[in-house]
Amino acid sequence: MFNSTATHTPSTTGTRIDDPFRLRFGSTHRLPRGLREEAAGMSWSLFIATYAPAADIRITGLETTPGRGGRNTYTAELTHLSKTEPPFTESREISAMGVASACTHLLADAGRHVEILAFHQFPIFEATVTFVRLAHQTHDSRTGWAMGFGGTPEASIAAALSSGAQRIHG
Repeated sequence: MFNSTATHTPSTTGTRIDDPFRLRFGSTHRLPRGLREEAAGMSWSLFIATYAPAADIRITGLETTPGRGGRNTYTAELTHLSKTEPPFTESREISAMGVASACTHLLADAGRHVEILAFHQFPIFEATVTFVRLAHQTHDSRTGWAMGFGGTPEASIAAALSSGAQRIHG
């Protein structure tokens, strides 16, 4: 179904392998090394379709209420999309130490267990982009990179983890 080691013929300019993110945004930021190698030579549309697929369980509307001892309460909406049933949205609340922890727990509660193996985030224009490498939290070896954009760092994390869970669980 999904092979994170799929090879693509890299497009080169001189001795540099083309990075679709860098080519798209002309940014000084590059994709994380493993993702850059996987995505070398991809068109932007293929890159987005591969690493930021529309998730059938999306975390949106994330709000944070500071708590005690470093823990926060996160309120989020989980939108469930299906090809056979009407979409529905549920509001969820969870206590966690950070946004990534809250999102991974919300996804796990929805049956999309993932573990973050690598995390990269930076501002891009007036938004934030997050890149994550995820693994399935069971004994199988499915791993994969995902990307998410958001108006805030928190929204970007939620988008990246939602896309990553979609890639891992399909």
